[in-house]
Amino acid sequence: MAKAGIVYVGTNDGLVTYSDPGSTGHWRRIGHTLVGHTVHGIIAADGDDGALVVIVSLDANDARISLDGAQTWGPAPAAEAEALQDLRQSSRPLIATAQGMAQWTGAHPPAPGAQALAMLAGKQETLLAAIAEGTQLLYSNDGGANWVAAQLTTPLQGAITVFAPSSYHMDTCWAGTDTGQILRSDDRGQSWVEVAQEAKPIHAMVVMQIR
Repeated sequence: MAKAGIVYVGTNDGLVTYSDPGSTGHWRRIGHTLVGHTVHGIIAADGDDGALVVIVSLDANDARISLDGAQTWGPAPAAEAEALQDLRQSSRPLIATAQGMAQWTGAHPPAPGAQALAMLAGKQETLLAAIAEGTQLLYSNDGGANWVAAQLTTPLQGAITVFAPSSYHMDTCWAGTDTGQILRSDDRGQSWVEVAQEAKPIHAMVVMQIR
């Protein structure tokens, strides 16, 4: 059975879902839930029955869980809600990985003035950073010793607020901006294209794959 890519996008007006059935590269908007809420953080994982389990952090320390791929929602278990809240309140910079957001454990951010950070796994790890208040995209293949400016096929609108490395392809990473622009790179952050445009600022993203 063909695989489908799924991207969950947390905005100022709920959670938006994009899908790429059959991994053909044609992404389409298939869902919009939790309308009226700001989604600050997202955790997603494969469920026992094949459906994705999605947990989101909302305003006022509220967290919700969906056991059916973000179609219906209920209160999140306390442990998961606390984990999302701890990330939001972290004093350390956060870095996006294919396994989700994590605290950066270095003494300093891996790029001066970075607004958003990501790490792509591989034989040679790649670091991504959005600097200059999120308006410039950089990548580094040597642990941050040297940084190279990324190429943008589509002009950047607003500032990058979040990176989301793909969980199913180590070379792919997504990004969102404070104007709702959604971007994707398939070459480890060297170049970026626009995939979609939301009407509200983006705060969180997760990229998954289901069968």
